Amino acid sequence: MNPILLLAKSFVRQNRWLLVALVGMPFLLGASLWSPNHAASRQDTAEIVQQEMFYGVAVVTFLASSAIHNEKRSRRIVGVLSKNVSRRQYLLAMLVGAACFAAAYFASVGVAMVGLLGRSGTVANAALALFVRGTVAALWTASIGLFLSTFLHPFLAAAFATVLALAPFALIRLNTFLTPVVMLLKSSGELVQTIPLAVLLSALAELAIMLLFAARIFRRRDVSVSIE
Repeated sequence: MNPILLLAKSFVRQNRWLLVALVGMPFLLGASLWSPNHAASRQDTAEIVQQEMFYGVAVVTFLASSAIHNEKRSRRIVGVLSKNVSRRQYLLAMLVGAACFAAAYFASVGVAMVGLLGRSGTVANAALALFVRGTVAALWTASIGLFLSTFLHPFLAAAFATVLALAPFALIRLNTFLTPVVMLLKSSGELVQTIPLAVLLSALAELAIMLLFAARIFRRRDVSVSIE
């Protein structure tokens, strides 16, 4: 487990300025609604939170999808895989790194929401639910992007993964465990307080399966070939 954490830490450090920007964005958007005299309206806050949820999923997906490409371009991947680190561990480390970004971002969304609506049990529960829903949704989509990036250009991988995750929103009656992002985010604009356990478990299981498929394909890829 130690190599996975070390690689994830390196991934976060390499993208630290993006992490700073992500964590700060919810507070900047919330500043447009903040007032020292009264709390922001629930409807206005809910609209901003919903936009932030979709934005977070998209950014984390693009970040995960570009991880392998960036490592190949810098040639770091050759050195890492020569140190008794398996391809599966490498991919898992990239996903753990993406999880750090997702967790930090959606935590800042929750804190900003509490700051706008005021401290209460209801708001705190809604912030926790949004944190869990958003983090798992981002990781599910990121796992798709990471899988596709093993054989596609990172931009195409991220684009396809985002479309697969968010396109079902256009299909009103589509509501299955095969579309967990829809089920996790569709009520984010209502600041729901519930966490759908069955959907979370389904998303995590599908994420693990996607990671296994990605490892099988990645095992056959030549990482020593220059992409410049």
